[in-house]
Order: sequence, then C-alpha cells, then structure tokens
Amino acid sequence: MILEKPKHSIFLPELVLSDLLPDHFPNWRRETEVESLQWLCSATRQFFAVRKRRGCIVNAENQMLHQNELDDSRQANEWVRSVLQNAAKATPGQPRLFVETCVPLLHSLAFRGDEPALERFLLSLVEEFDKAIAHVEVPSGLWVRKCDVVRGLHVYEQVHLARNVRCTSTRVLTRHPILFGGMVYACAFTLAFLRLRWMEKRTRLLMSIGVIPTFR
Repeated sequence: MILEKPKHSIFLPELVLSDLLPDHFPNWRRETEVESLQWLCSATRQFFAVRKRRGCIVNAENQMLHQNELDDSRQANEWVRSVLQNAAKATPGQPRLFVETCVPLLHSLAFRGDEPALERFLLSLVEEFDKAIAHVEVPSGLWVRKCDVVRGLHVYEQVHLARNVRCTSTRVLTRHPILFGGMVYACAFTLAFLRLRWMEKRTRLLMSIGVIPTFR
C-alpha cells in the first residue's frame, strides 16, 4: 500500500504537549541554557519510549498515517538529541546556547524553507506568553518583604507555570502549521523556550528587589 504523506503534521499539539509535560518542569540547578537542552532531550526521549503515543485521534482512516509520522518523528528526534547533546558539551555556559542551537533545528524540522513563517511563530509565542504572565509582578508598598516575593514566585512556578506554558503553546501551535514529522520537536521547543522566557522575567523581578539568583 502506498501512503501519501501530507505536507503538515496530523498530530494535535495539545495531546503532544500534555505527554511531554504532564505535570511540572524540574527545578533549576544552575545552567539554565544547558539544562533547557537537557530537558528537551529527556522529554522527547521519554515521549518515544512509550510504544503507543496519542499524537492525534487514531481511527481506521488515519492509523497508518499516524504511525508513519510517529516513525518519522522518532528518527528526526534521534538526530536532534545528538546535535543538542554535542552542543551542550562543546559550549557550556554560552548565554544564548538554546536559541542559537534549537531555533535552526526548529526551522529544519517544522518550517523548512519558510523563514517568515518561523519568525511569525516565534513572535506569536513571545507575545502570547508575555500576556499570560503580565499579571506576575512584584507588589508595591513598604510592607512587601523579599521572602514573600521569592515565595510567591516559587508558588507560581509550582502551581501555574506549566499549565500557562501548555495553554500558550497550544494556542500558538494550533495557528501555525507544522511540517509532517516536526510536531514533537516543535512542542518540546515551545515548552523549553517559554520556560526560559519565564526565567528571564523571574530574574528581573528578583533583581528588582535586590535578590541575586544563583542560576544563569
């Protein structure tokens, strides 16, 4: 039987995102850029370690196509993991390691040959997430204590961050078609990218009250 592959992924991003990040992100240790690459590698490895992934709603009509995309995605992500692991070893501590390594991979797997589409996707991702976390700010007033601010940010990370990241990623990925075989990496990228985006804001908030974060 000859199976014709469509141009774009048939996977539903909300299903892939919930499989990649069912609960919460792991805690930061120190190197946020390297740890983001490591999380992306481990999340995609765990995704493909399960023989049957939902990806999309499988029925008699799309079962073979679903399996074909899953196989294509698995092969692509094996290559991605080798690239990311080598980059993490070769350039530890590089301040833009994630963007300079992961964005070209996103272009290759999800937007190959369409740089304007990639730019629209990244801009939309930033705009949507910035709106989602706009309410997270340091309260003003003489009664505000540093320990309360640190505790509040920690609670937000543990209770709300993962859900906000998944929701933002779903909205943006639904509006931007991803190439066949690229949805799993695109989903993992958005989760890791938005987590780094949050960490940038978290760092600014902490430094605004005189707390110097140990991570970088």
